[in-house]
Amino acid sequence: MSTHQPERAWFLLLDVWGSIQRFNKESEKRFGLSLVQWCLLRRLIDMPFASAQSLAAEVGVHPSTMTQTIKRLEKKRFVFVGEDPKDSRKKMISITRLGKETLETASKHMRSGMAGWSSFGEDIHQLGEAFQR
Repeated sequence: MSTHQPERAWFLLLDVWGSIQRFNKESEKRFGLSLVQWCLLRRLIDMPFASAQSLAAEVGVHPSTMTQTIKRLEKKRFVFVGEDPKDSRKKMISITRLGKETLETASKHMRSGMAGWSSFGEDIHQLGEAFQR
């Protein structure tokens, strides 16, 4: 085993993380959507009138993070938040027309940008192996 393997693995991890951060920043600037927000809107296409709790589970974030994300999307008018007709304590979230239009435009950019990440596949596999040594 090379003595430089752990350092190489860390640099690789930082490179992947940096790419994701740059892509996220560019997406927010161009479309007003972070990667998490984009994922949330995509889920709302399949789950109209979803609760914040179910969306948090679907997207894989903590419910408090989801609450903040929904507030940001509501402020941008990408989602509508209303009361659950079955339980007035719960809120139901749905995507707006503006949210759908923005999602459609942003998704083209997201797919093309993420296609470049396929090169990270082997690197991430090597990263996992390096940390197991």
